[in-house]
Amino acid sequence: MQRLQLSKRKANTIANGLFLICLGVLFYTDFWWPGILIAIWILPATREFLTGRLYDLFITSAIFFGLFAVYIFHIEWAVLMPVMLVTGGIYIIFREYYFSDNYEAEKNIEIEKRIEETHDDK
Repeated sequence: MQRLQLSKRKANTIANGLFLICLGVLFYTDFWWPGILIAIWILPATREFLTGRLYDLFITSAIFFGLFAVYIFHIEWAVLMPVMLVTGGIYIIFREYYFSDNYEAEKNIEIEKRIEETHDDK
């Protein structure tokens, strides 16, 4: 199964459109909190999904659902926020050192395949 990957510009456009739809629904339902968390989550989650950055999508979703859980389960911010910030920081560092090379290598392989397909078609 091939991963869906759009250009960054198209992904941003679709994400912004979904965000505006979410805001319209929030105005209509008057469900501002924690509904705004879902609307804000839609922006990065859509961009990350459409550009094929699934690891980032997972982390973004975990952070926003963590914030949602704070509201639903009445968890203390003093407990959750440090854990979420430290986890996010560790992930960013880990991703930079372990996944960025693989991601770039995959992109280069895909570009080479497209070039070969273009030359084969001619």
